[in-house]
Amino acid sequence: MARKIAIKLLCFAAVVTLGQLAVFYHYNHLFSAADQSVQSILSNHTKPESLSQTEQKEVAKLRSQYKFVTVSPDDQYATYIDKKNILHLYDLQQKRDISAAENPYTVQYVSWISDESVFVGEQVRPGNLELKTVNVDDGTQVIVEDFAELSPDAAFAKIAFSHYTNDVYILINTSTSSTIYHIDTMKHVDEVPIGGRYIKNIAVSDTENRLYFEDRLNGSYNVLYFDNNYVAHRVQLNAALISVVGNTVYYGDVNKDGYVTSVYSEDPDGTSHLIKTLATPTPASKLDVTDDGQVRVDA
Repeated sequence: MARKIAIKLLCFAAVVTLGQLAVFYHYNHLFSAADQSVQSILSNHTKPESLSQTEQKEVAKLRSQYKFVTVSPDDQYATYIDKKNILHLYDLQQKRDISAAENPYTVQYVSWISDESVFVGEQVRPGNLELKTVNVDDGTQVIVEDFAELSPDAAFAKIAFSHYTNDVYILINTSTSSTIYHIDTMKHVDEVPIGGRYIKNIAVSDTENRLYFEDRLNGSYNVLYFDNNYVAHRVQLNAALISVVGNTVYYGDVNKDGYVTSVYSEDPDGTSHLIKTLATPTPASKLDVTDDGQVRVDA
């Protein structure tokens, strides 16, 4: 009798073990698939190391004639605003416009969301700003948000967007103050508590929704980030924010004139690396970082 009970217990244990292994395999497969999905999303937003000579010439020609010339993440397209306040989407390889969008209000800001669309910030009237998206293929427009009752000199300073989480951060500045708005995946708009800081630049990590920013304090600039609870953490003092690629932030040491002299990266765990020492001090606005971590100077 005791032997039969022992055999039954052994069989039961074996069944339980096999079940646990099956469950473990199932969840391990799910986590692995999820990680591969994240990597796939990130890899789809990579950009080449540099523009070709032909593309560089096209960008330089556009910048000599027009305002708001920006290049898409894949370096295939560019934007520009003509004298009639029309936004043109331009193919750098084919050297021709592919679409155009009329703007009823004065354009203040243009930046790429992806290779397929751009953000456009307009001033409806002093103290009233409007953010919209424009599709590259046909120029169709969608209003994202209207910002009213602002200071008369308020203007779009920077828009940061996470390709993975779809969080959008909008930096609006006056001559003396800054405001950051956050639009989440449900299109809820909230004001980020920045504690009275004057913020020059922002960027957001792809998957961690970590908001990096460059603030100005007593004449010096510093790079910090807000965690998900909007608690500020220091990255580097006397530094300029350059870019965030994936979840890695790139910043530069600055000289007394505010120009970048060397570029560093910092991983999410706080580990920093010297990436490049610049031969010539350069404004941070002229620096870009490719997805393989190479620093380049924009034309």
